[in-house]
Amino acid sequence: MPRLYSRLLFIAALVMCLGADTDPDGRLYLPSADPLADVQQALGRAHDSDRLALVVLGANWCHDSRALASRLHHSPLAEVIQEDYELVFVDVGFYEQGREVVQQFGMAHHYATPTVLIIDPSSRVLVNDEDRHIWGNAFNIEMTSSVEYFEKWAMSDPVADPRADSAQLRQLYAEIDQFEQQLAERVAAGYAVVGPMLEATVAGNRPEDFDASWDELRDFRMAIPDALRELRDEAQRRVSEGDEDIQLVFPEYALLSWESE
Repeated sequence: MPRLYSRLLFIAALVMCLGADTDPDGRLYLPSADPLADVQQALGRAHDSDRLALVVLGANWCHDSRALASRLHHSPLAEVIQEDYELVFVDVGFYEQGREVVQQFGMAHHYATPTVLIIDPSSRVLVNDEDRHIWGNAFNIEMTSSVEYFEKWAMSDPVADPRADSAQLRQLYAEIDQFEQQLAERVAAGYAVVGPMLEATVAGNRPEDFDASWDELRDFRMAIPDALRELRDEAQRRVSEGDEDIQLVFPEYALLSWESE
């Protein structure tokens, strides 16, 4: 009987959550006076309930953001989220917001909408660093794959930092981080150009050059996470193989149309 009662309470809580927080169109990215405080409160709740914090950065104008927000509140994924995660949405506006949130967890910027951060509330470590950006294609990710993804990370043990016992790897990672910071500044500058154009487009006043600018920035920003992952994987592999005096080759990206020499 106690187990049945507990299960009924869980179902009731889930129904209340669905009724209170969902929108049929997934428009759950709402402006906040203090998104950092919202995230910190979610981390506290996650810690107290022995769950992971799930921080979803997105926007209501983005169909991928809405698709993920809606899916997170529908069965069978809703049960996984309710059981294993403390969920908080962060509105990135028209790309002028959200960077300060990801920087709290050691990231230079967010490159996709939505961006999904799974955080261990005790260590404040980003659990899903390797693939946090894949949800930029959330509309095309099936429910089954979504459930598998969040179940996988909920059951994963913390991974040891590969840099812990290697001064050489720490140096290589520092070089990669510096490279990413340079790219992130270019992305931020691009958001400052394309964001107002996006806002005008959403308002029904589409600038003539919006499509070209949007595509240009999208291709650039979405190439960054995979490039960084390949660099880190190469650094780990070469250090483990005993290579010395490792010189990584960093990819080069052409100037964007609004950039100058």
